[in-house]
Amino acid sequence: MLNDIRCLIAIVEVLMPPEYYTNTLLASQVDQRVLKDILAEKIPRLHAHFEHHQIDLSLITFNWFLTVFVDNAPVELSFRIWDSFLYEGSKVLFRFALALFKLNEEELLAIDNTMALFNCSRGVAHKSLDLKRLSHIAFNDMNPFPMKNITAKRAVHTATVKAEMQELENIRSACQRSYTFHSSQNTERGAASDEEG
Repeated sequence: MLNDIRCLIAIVEVLMPPEYYTNTLLASQVDQRVLKDILAEKIPRLHAHFEHHQIDLSLITFNWFLTVFVDNAPVELSFRIWDSFLYEGSKVLFRFALALFKLNEEELLAIDNTMALFNCSRGVAHKSLDLKRLSHIAFNDMNPFPMKNITAKRAVHTATVKAEMQELENIRSACQRSYTFHSSQNTERGAASDEEG
């Protein structure tokens, strides 16, 4: 049991970026934007197809990354991804996500209905049982795949996401202040009406 806890701590604190599993999921959100950038570089036709159909990739891949593909892929594929993940770290998540899309690229490009494209994209992890081919795509066809590129993209998107989160917090605070102000005014009006009556 103690070893299981140590392994979980190592995954959260060492293999994954900081703030991956916090209440804001900051690093998780950042990685979705990084994946979108890398998809545009490595598989540009599919990226353009997703953009044309306004497919939000994070609705498909967010859970893949958050759970390191557990429950999102067949067991054999999950084991292959986890073996690589424990050896190479979070970079593997990008490799396999891109490989899944690359392996199914032609089928996805042939779909011209947005809902059908979304549903087919969600299912690519369950259809991709050719582990040898998938691994070849992930570790050969997607190269070069320098970690410094991912790190640089993470830095840029972290700043953007933090700014967006701060803006949302400012809006929330302004709404809360406005609600409090109006509530106190209504309370005062009610009290004045009671005194008059």
